[in-house]
Amino acid sequence: MEKGEFVIPVPLGVHLKTVDDSVIIEDVSTYEARKEHFRWTINSATIAYYNALLAEWKLRHGNDHLPRKLITRDELLYLIPEEIGVWDDQIEI
Repeated sequence: MEKGEFVIPVPLGVHLKTVDDSVIIEDVSTYEARKEHFRWTINSATIAYYNALLAEWKLRHGNDHLPRKLITRDELLYLIPEEIGVWDDQIEI
């Protein structure tokens, strides 16, 4: 996004109706891996997003199994800074 541009917020449920199943699978898998390996990165907004993803899957597929993608701890080490907006060079020790 360039300076001066803005994004009009939309309700989460409306947004999720526009995403592909692959996005739901990826985001659910990432949440579950974060909860297992980096629990401190989970907050109430993350939980709400996860629950909305599950609800959207159920609307689309009923009780069909939601497949998960295996995401390792090492892969999360790369994803976490992007997810929470903090990079190694911004952390002071």
